Amino acid sequence: MTTNEHEEPGYWEHFMAPRDPAWTEPTDKQLSTLRTRVHDAAVDLAAHISVRQEQLQRKTPTREQAMTTADWHLSVVRALRETLTLAEGIAENYARKAGAAGASYAQLGTAWGVSRQAARKRWPGAVSAINPHANREPVHFEAFGGEARVVFHPEDGGWWWIATAANRQVREAPEKAEYDTSEEAAAAAGAFLSANATIEETNR
Repeated sequence: MTTNEHEEPGYWEHFMAPRDPAWTEPTDKQLSTLRTRVHDAAVDLAAHISVRQEQLQRKTPTREQAMTTADWHLSVVRALRETLTLAEGIAENYARKAGAAGASYAQLGTAWGVSRQAARKRWPGAVSAINPHANREPVHFEAFGGEARVVFHPEDGGWWWIATAANRQVREAPEKAEYDTSEEAAAAAGAFLSANATIEETNR
């Protein structure tokens, strides 16, 4: 933070803006390493909670034989259940941090491999009011003889619109509409205004 570059206006806003894509897909080697670490951690916990702790501490063949029993395998399964619970808890923590830093529910869903709606259901309120995207001013525009208003809904983590067309029809964004940017919502509102313009407005 001592360079002039870091003092330029807007530097930190640009630095904190979410990158798209945010990651590269893990390689087979990286996944193999992760799988080994998770497996080793689960086995280590199983060794502490297994009813065969005494046998597991002895030399082979007793240890090897103990690790072939059903109750040993069940101990590993029980340990893995904890890794799943912990992973979900850690994921929620980082999902909320990502949402507070500017990530959308669409991005959170992509990271977790689910839809935007599923991400919002899993982590309600993650895309909160302190998200810089939530502080954007509403957008109002006129087109095709009608007008529309586009606003950000922090509780939904996305943009929403309502419009009144030239023929006086009023429409708002569908309940399950997914608009990650104001431009996307405005385009949808504009399409409605265009489809419901009067003949005079259409010929202009």
